[in-house]
Amino acid sequence: MYSKVGLLFSLTGTTSITEKWQCEAARLAIQEYDNGEHTIETVVRDICSDPLKSAQEAEQLAKEGVKIFIGCYTSACRKAILPILETYDCLLVYPTLYEGRECHPHVFYTGEVPNQQVHTLLDYLTNQYGNRVYCIGTDYIYPRETNEQVQTYLYEREGMVVGERYVPFGQQKFYDILEDIHLKKPDAIFSTLVGKSIISFYQDYKRMGFNPEEIPIFSPITKETEIAAMGSEYGAGHYGSASYFQSLSNALNTEFVNKFHRFAGGKQVISSVMFNTYLGTRLVIDSICKVKSEDHRRILYDLSGQTFDTACGKIVVDADHRHLARPVKIAKALSNGQFDIVWDSEENIPPKPFKLKTMESDRVNEIVLEAWGRISEEALLVLSQRGKILYMSKKAIELTEFREGQTLTKRALQHLRQCFQVNSYETNDQHLYLLKRKTKQVSIDSPFSFGRVQTWSENYRQELEVARLASQSVANVLILGETGTGKEVIAQMIHEQSDRNHGPFIPINTGLLPKDLVASELFGFADGAFTGAKKGGAVGKFEAAHGGTLFLDEIGDMPLELQVVLLRALETKKIVRLGETKERAVDVRIIAATHRNLAEEIAYNGSFRSDLFYRLNVLSVMIPPLRERSEDIEHLCQQLLQEFTVLYGQGPSQVSKEALQVFIQYHWPGNIRELKNVLERAFLLAGKENQQIETIHLPNVLMGYYHRKEHRPKSIKNYEKKLIEQALLETKTVTEASERLGIARSTLYRKIKEFDLTI
Repeated sequence: MYSKVGLLFSLTGTTSITEKWQCEAARLAIQEYDNGEHTIETVVRDICSDPLKSAQEAEQLAKEGVKIFIGCYTSACRKAILPILETYDCLLVYPTLYEGRECHPHVFYTGEVPNQQVHTLLDYLTNQYGNRVYCIGTDYIYPRETNEQVQTYLYEREGMVVGERYVPFGQQKFYDILEDIHLKKPDAIFSTLVGKSIISFYQDYKRMGFNPEEIPIFSPITKETEIAAMGSEYGAGHYGSASYFQSLSNALNTEFVNKFHRFAGGKQVISSVMFNTYLGTRLVIDSICKVKSEDHRRILYDLSGQTFDTACGKIVVDADHRHLARPVKIAKALSNGQFDIVWDSEENIPPKPFKLKTMESDRVNEIVLEAWGRISEEALLVLSQRGKILYMSKKAIELTEFREGQTLTKRALQHLRQCFQVNSYETNDQHLYLLKRKTKQVSIDSPFSFGRVQTWSENYRQELEVARLASQSVANVLILGETGTGKEVIAQMIHEQSDRNHGPFIPINTGLLPKDLVASELFGFADGAFTGAKKGGAVGKFEAAHGGTLFLDEIGDMPLELQVVLLRALETKKIVRLGETKERAVDVRIIAATHRNLAEEIAYNGSFRSDLFYRLNVLSVMIPPLRERSEDIEHLCQQLLQEFTVLYGQGPSQVSKEALQVFIQYHWPGNIRELKNVLERAFLLAGKENQQIETIHLPNVLMGYYHRKEHRPKSIKNYEKKLIEQALLETKTVTEASERLGIARSTLYRKIKEFDLTI
């Protein structure tokens, strides 16, 4: 049998310390099956710790026929390839510990989930050292969501997080944070740093004279590979948790360690994520050989419920097919770089990827809520008496911006009631809220206006309220939105409505400037500052905007090294021209804009500084894409047609109802800029003889999308119904039919009821 397996690991990048050895562990497992009976082709791709590259490489391999993928260390990379897995019907073996709250049908999770690893580590920490904890992590999803659970855990035990700090990927200096730790004197440090930052933090910790016997570091991430990279003397005395450690003393582990060393050609240390990679790869390939298929449904069904003897003990593939029940250990790092086991669960801890609460007294309610949340399509929030979110169903997460563990203020609850129809139910110590979206009732005669910008969209109105507030303040503003949504227009409106409206409005697109010219454009330059410099020097944009507003468009594309210089200018309100040493005071209000998700750029790519982000993001305005405010399209069309009439002279003055319907149905990837281009083309094609724009004047791409969208829902619904009918006819039970269809039994029951089918 022939199989082709894609390995997606960061061989370079911020997390390559760990991932390059995970890749070797996967290659070892594959080599053991690549014999005369089974031929396995391995294709390795370097994803560089970049979610976008992960998706690109995965799609390219999927097009080449790869059905099985292994890798993606960060959650961002994993989430980036989920659509690829769905489109090409592939399976990902995800071998890394993660934050939970996911159970994707195309993913086999062989890493630990929080209830197996984080909660056990916190139990040991509080019992042995105390319940005053300082949290430090890399600024992305896993550390932030994990630390929410730390907050919840400590609150239940009358403890507290005495400090919480996040740093960008690759952060190298920690003296200021360690000084803060020294002042706050926690009982222990809980670290969710990843990659190269781990090395610097542990080294700075020792250099500043901290003692692990007094304030130890507990980390679910720091393992043998990281300690080897930093030097064993820096890791000694600190703690980690996992189901596997290289120091485990049993015959199966001795065999595995020797085998890996022979394969790697040296005494490379082995960590839990490496073992989980090896284990997941072996389990899946063994199943492929057994069922003689690469279909992910057959593989996961075959693995479901099976028990395996491994180097870390007996593990069981849980009934939901996608996670492992496993024993967990807590270990203390030794001076030789290995770990000494100080606690062992001995028995398997079942995986609970959706678990947030940790107290056993809440177990029954939690199980009921989790089960209900999986089968229900309603949005449910459960709050404590103090307003803390104890549980959110999947639909509630989709509809709101809240997160479990967050405490809602009275104002937040009022806002919730304004946006949703809320049915509330009281229990002894909890509040249950069922949420449904309110039907928007916006009068067509009363658009909301902010300067020259008008909207009928409730979502956009709320953002424009923030823009109006920004115009009345001196705070820096960050405008977010897709390309073409009109970010510069909003920036101009904020300037024109502010006290600085008599000063200049200076826009600059930092994304279009050559890297070596950004500094000179922003700060100016002196005579002879560089080859080709204008004689006499020149004033930069900061000085040109003195007394007014400087609009930094596409700030997310600014080179990382120049972000430091910009940050200093914002903090000191002084600039230095290139070629000079003299500081010049500037009075400038900054409005920045970008189409990028800067939080993700900070967390996953390390391409934007978190300190600059928080300096710019005092007030933020999120412009919704045009497809999310279709109620504005008719008004925008009328405005644009009036502009074209002034520009070109006589022409159509309105859009026909059918053409308007096409505009409303279209998804507008280019937003208002694309609408303007399409409408201008239609205006010219219609000519002076037509009073309105018809569908014949619209480009084929709009009409094709319109016709596909009109017919697709009905055909898909019928196709879905026929598939279910066929599965029910050809199987004996609903369970068997659900397995054939690859959906949960509860989902199948709901579909049977929806289509009024007979079992």
